[in-house]
Amino acid sequence: MSSTVARPPEAAPPDQAARDRIAGDLGTTLFVEAGAGSGKTRSLVERVISLVASGTAELGAIAAITFTEKAGAELRDRLRRVLQERASAEPDPGLAQRFDGALDQLDSAAIGTLHSFAQRILSENPIEAGLPPRVEVLDEVSSSVDFERRWSTFRDEIFESPELERAVLLLDAAGVRPQALDALAAAFDANWDLVAEQVGATAPEPPPVEARLAAAFADLADVCAERDECRDPDDKLAVRLGELAHELTLLRDTEDELDLLAAIGPAGGMNFKVRIGRKENWPDVEGVRARVVEAGAAIDRVRDDITRACARQLGSAIRRFTLEAAAERRAAGRLEFHDLLVLARSVLRDPERGPAVRSRLHDRYQRLLLDEFQDTDPIQIELAVRIAAADPRRAESGSAPWNAVPVTPGRLFVVGDPKQSIYRFRRADIATFLAARDRFAEEGGEVVALTANFRTVAPVIEWVNHVFAALMTAPPENELPLASQPDY
Repeated sequence: MSSTVARPPEAAPPDQAARDRIAGDLGTTLFVEAGAGSGKTRSLVERVISLVASGTAELGAIAAITFTEKAGAELRDRLRRVLQERASAEPDPGLAQRFDGALDQLDSAAIGTLHSFAQRILSENPIEAGLPPRVEVLDEVSSSVDFERRWSTFRDEIFESPELERAVLLLDAAGVRPQALDALAAAFDANWDLVAEQVGATAPEPPPVEARLAAAFADLADVCAERDECRDPDDKLAVRLGELAHELTLLRDTEDELDLLAAIGPAGGMNFKVRIGRKENWPDVEGVRARVVEAGAAIDRVRDDITRACARQLGSAIRRFTLEAAAERRAAGRLEFHDLLVLARSVLRDPERGPAVRSRLHDRYQRLLLDEFQDTDPIQIELAVRIAAADPRRAESGSAPWNAVPVTPGRLFVVGDPKQSIYRFRRADIATFLAARDRFAEEGGEVVALTANFRTVAPVIEWVNHVFAALMTAPPENELPLASQPDY
């Protein structure tokens, strides 16, 4: 004989109030922190469904920006399933019609990556963006091949340039490998908008090596003279000071600045490690040791200053190469992924054409939902804020810093988890996440937190909470210029 036992109703998660607010508080700008396995995609879908069901916004007027194309496809599929279920089960004909209308708009809706959204902005405003009628977006392989071709040619120009010859030779003498220029050029290419802002168009010649070393050599000579104070000429520290004095004489007789710079570099052989010498042989052995170390550090600083000056001069040349390449891509309509972001931001910032563009986009995209906010380029928040601006035609909506632009309540919905911010190569910045959280949480009254985990069993969660609550707590004595520690 068998019997059945009725299953108890499933208990609501402890953060149900937050989930209800995400789905129902449509008139407030919400900033959501959602931990791993907390069902944030489901909550995001529920908010979109609520926007459609309430008539607040049609699906075609909603932009949902995801981190990856896979995430965008998953979000689109989930929306399709839920809309189909709601449309077929809805007894209210008017509401069912809204769901059917959303299904019709789903395939063309702005659901995808930040780069695809930026491409939409440019394609809808090509004249304002200064783009040709036909635009091609290069994939990463094509972009890499194109860069290597251009850079190989320009690198040869650098090595053959009389104006840059001294800087190149000094870097080589200092032990900087030629591959460092390749890395610098690649970094410039990937961040050309920052290069335009932060790298000077010109740079002075590196200073004369011998003149810059004069003060450091004088200090070293004074320290070496201290060996006369030693009571034992065979003391190891006294012997080391004698060796340094001999090397200093050779350096002062070196006429070629390249040889001089090489001699004070890591391969030069000067040894300023002086944890040697017997205390009883010196009036103040610790003082002598400290002066030797400081003399060595002073010489290192001169070498580093020379190296940085060379890098600045070469950086200015590479700046020109980088910006010219970006301008050529724009004129030809052959854009890389980063070009999409920078050009979209530029057209929104433009003092003449920006107000009209922002106004059109403001009307076109009435709700912007940003997913995985912790891992995307900071340009994302700029685009979203300037589109969602309370008055997009005001000049300040394009020129003011993004965190000073008033936003229409409810237009933005941001979700992310600072504890999962790992994609630094995409320029993701935890400080930007925390600044946006503080800004928009203030408008929404608080941070909305999804804390329940549906992915992992309780013992694992308990262990993680116990361990990481300690590991992720910032020491109270650490004061940083920018907030960079997520709360646990």
